[in-house]
Amino acid sequence: MSNRTRVLAFVLCTLGAAGVAAAAVAWAALKNDSSEPVRPASSQLRLATANKPYLVYQHVARDAHYAEVAIASLRRPSDPPTYTGLVCERVYASAERGLCLVPKQEPLGSAVRARLFDQDFRPDHSVRLDGIASRARVSADGRYGAATTFVAGHSYKDVGFSTKTSLLDLDTGKVLANLEKFAVTREGRPFEAIDFNFWGVTFAPDERHFYATLQTGGDIYLVEGNLHARTARVLEQDVECPSLSPDGKRIAFKHRQGSRWRLTVLDLASGRRTPLGEKRSIDDQVEWLDDRHIVYGYLGDLWTVPADGTGAASVYLRDALSPAVVRS
Repeated sequence: MSNRTRVLAFVLCTLGAAGVAAAAVAWAALKNDSSEPVRPASSQLRLATANKPYLVYQHVARDAHYAEVAIASLRRPSDPPTYTGLVCERVYASAERGLCLVPKQEPLGSAVRARLFDQDFRPDHSVRLDGIASRARVSADGRYGAATTFVAGHSYKDVGFSTKTSLLDLDTGKVLANLEKFAVTREGRPFEAIDFNFWGVTFAPDERHFYATLQTGGDIYLVEGNLHARTARVLEQDVECPSLSPDGKRIAFKHRQGSRWRLTVLDLASGRRTPLGEKRSIDDQVEWLDDRHIVYGYLGDLWTVPADGTGAASVYLRDALSPAVVRS
């Protein structure tokens, strides 16, 4: 038995129920890395990505393609997908580049390998990050990525959890910044605390700006950041895991209500908040299918609901998580 296999076997035997899914992804990734990944023909990939927008997601049916990144048509999402050969626990992509987070097995502690891939879904850089994979996002032009990991605690519901959010240059594979190093202001004044936690980045159309969640002292805030200036300012309270709409005017987020979350949409200009028709507690950073609908993961499937507060949630795609809509 190789050293790598011994380490993985130890991890699989000692992880609790909460870590079973991550361990399965790690096992799939280990098999994927042990030889050249089985990739579709380039003509298949070109055909699958020719008509934008399309959906990139993590396939989670327990079959030969478990945890693989797949490509589906937005018009016919239930049609047979194209598998890319990449194995990820979290994935996000733009028309130019993508970000794949996968557990990295180490003798001590938890780590994540951030695999950066090109428009043909071929990894060309790899970055080691501490912690357990949580969120991933990529700017529209594919230049920047953001990865959030848990470095203490495994859930946003855990007391005393801690996160680390890294901004990445996807062209070079370099870590550009840790959001905790940004200068934050609130109502025009410096805002500082030792317990800052950031997560859930979503990029603005100009790529330089982004939105994210900041938690401190038990309170949750929406911040707008400037990657180049390394600054952020508080905009709203109680906005968690933001996702900016394609038109850049609204943010879909999860609103904490006690021990539950309610999916809600914030109009950035007016500040008006609209609770959505999904009544279950959803712990995900949602994605926008278009300007009128969002999509999100729940119990191993992707669901969709109108973004205007009408209608009810419905299944969009079975056996799928971590959705990313790739637009022109």
